[in-house]
Amino acid sequence: MTDTRPVLLTVVIESDGPVDRESETYRRIVGARLRYETLFDVALVDGPLTTARVAELCARLGSTYVVFVRESHQIPAAFLPTLLDYLRKRTVYLAEPTVYTGPVPRDVGATRLDDRYHYARDTDVYGVAFHTRRLADLVEAAGDVERSALYLAYRLYWSIAKVTPLAVGYSYASDTKAVIGVGAGPGTARLVPLIPTASRELRLYVLRYLVLFLRGLRSRGECGVGLDHLRDLIRELDLIGLVGAAVREPLESSWIRWIDDPSTTRYLYKRLTGRDAYLEFALDGAPQAEVPLYRVRLGDETVSIGKSYRPGDDRPGHDDPAVYDFYSRPVGLSSTILFFDRPGQADDNAEHLYEYFTAHHPEYTKAYFALARKSPDWDRLERKGFRLVPIFTPEFYELFLVSDLVVSSQIYNLQYRGKTLANSRFVYLQHGVQLNDMTDWVISKHFDVFVATGEMEASYLRTVAPVETLNSGLPRLESLARVPSEHRYLLFMPTWRFNLHQLSTESFKQSDYYRSIDALFTDRVLLDHLERTDRYLHVKLHPNVEKRSSTFHFSDRIRPTDVSYRDAIASAEMVFTDYSSAVIDAAFIGTPIAYYQWDAEGFFREQPYESRLDYSTEGLGPVFYDHADVVDHVVGGRYAVPDDEMARRKERFFEGVDPSRINATVVERMLSL
Repeated sequence: MTDTRPVLLTVVIESDGPVDRESETYRRIVGARLRYETLFDVALVDGPLTTARVAELCARLGSTYVVFVRESHQIPAAFLPTLLDYLRKRTVYLAEPTVYTGPVPRDVGATRLDDRYHYARDTDVYGVAFHTRRLADLVEAAGDVERSALYLAYRLYWSIAKVTPLAVGYSYASDTKAVIGVGAGPGTARLVPLIPTASRELRLYVLRYLVLFLRGLRSRGECGVGLDHLRDLIRELDLIGLVGAAVREPLESSWIRWIDDPSTTRYLYKRLTGRDAYLEFALDGAPQAEVPLYRVRLGDETVSIGKSYRPGDDRPGHDDPAVYDFYSRPVGLSSTILFFDRPGQADDNAEHLYEYFTAHHPEYTKAYFALARKSPDWDRLERKGFRLVPIFTPEFYELFLVSDLVVSSQIYNLQYRGKTLANSRFVYLQHGVQLNDMTDWVISKHFDVFVATGEMEASYLRTVAPVETLNSGLPRLESLARVPSEHRYLLFMPTWRFNLHQLSTESFKQSDYYRSIDALFTDRVLLDHLERTDRYLHVKLHPNVEKRSSTFHFSDRIRPTDVSYRDAIASAEMVFTDYSSAVIDAAFIGTPIAYYQWDAEGFFREQPYESRLDYSTEGLGPVFYDHADVVDHVVGGRYAVPDDEMARRKERFFEGVDPSRINATVVERMLSL
């Protein structure tokens, strides 16, 4: 007798193009058919999943439940079996996994489901098994909300106050949304239905979504959602009572407070030496702030956001003895000063500045360098006499608490016993160079000093941080200029593409990224040139592609290298890349550079940022778009011919930087804070 019962679950797989049937996510879904073939179906959606497409799917699916999975996301082998075993034993409105943006841990059950988890949880529709009929009812009632808000709308509409996740994980495999936010398409007039709830969990989810909406609005500039709706949402769900959870989003936190109470227009943003930085909000027609940041349109109203600097004595409660002032003691000989680069890797600006500082200012006896104890750099720095402390340990945080200054090439959300980077001194040395428009990111960070590499970059930074910008150059550049070099090889440093993260090996090999790079490695003209001139092409792969290294056709003359960026650049006679800012280091020491941008037409459409540099007119080396042209440039040796235009561009790019006083300039500024 044929089983005519309806299928329990439909798995909808969303992909940007034809589904990658060799991807781990797809194989794990179809692999579950060995045990559960009669319980679930698979449906493929080519292109973005919208609210309208969700409505169309719900109308035609015959399954009791539906779960949406994006091809680029990650699921463990137990994901579908866990969902199916749970759903076939009961009838529920929804069932959801424990959600992550990084790797799914082995012990999902050990994840603490606290405020931190709930605020950080991505609340898009993916990974959650919805009751198909109930989801259809929700879309019919609230079809004007964005797909990314459907999960929130579903829980509000059906008054689902609390959900205990299943003991299985689901990973979005990326936290890009935290950088670019979420958008609201044409015709969207509200974020979620205004249905009150006392659920702290759900209110935290809505707060996070509002923060991401405002973050996306900063770059998009306008939206049909009006201020009245946002104000009603904040008040209906009492989000002001939770806004402290958004401490990592200080601009959006202040924005939410202003929307709730527009009578207060100025919000303390960052303590500085002698004065403070404030955010100022105003409707159109109100006085403009000292430093304009954004002008966005919400419905029929335009909001201006700016920055101003005011004396520290103007700050409410500045003389309150119950609040410790981390600026009360000037940087001096008894000060604790904390330096660090990445947790697992040094050899960046903080290391080079620390080495200079301790050599030239030995009178400062409490300078520490923080690093992971298991880092391969630990023993090397220990031999050099660095005063090391294991990073992010209790010892590290106690040093942070008593320190008068933190100096780093990275920005982390340091918080300990009331001390943060918002109320204490921090010198940001940068890791790269701001070749792309990172304005939104820069504005959202706290620093007393932001080190720039030349007047071009400094002018860009001063538009949002005029007081904090220091045009000194990066400390590692001064060190790099002193490294002896024999110019032994050519160096290629390709960067990464965000849309390649979860591809199977076979699909990766079909990508333009792989084909363009591998075609270079197997080019007979290039290989013959390297053999004939006894040269080598060393390839410094991006960390995200190192695991794919074996897919490329390397040879005796074209080899991957695992030496440090500094040593690789210092020993190269020519360096080329696609878009990496790392080649700027080579240009600084006079090494010829070039760009091979085979995907220039669509590259920035796939990235969470846009270029602010016109490589063809402002780049420090020639730009090539075709394989044959870049090979000809290398084989013909044209990179070795002096180029007056590139010399002029380099001079403009590094204007204002004294190569012999980079470290000294930074130290003078940091000791004056």
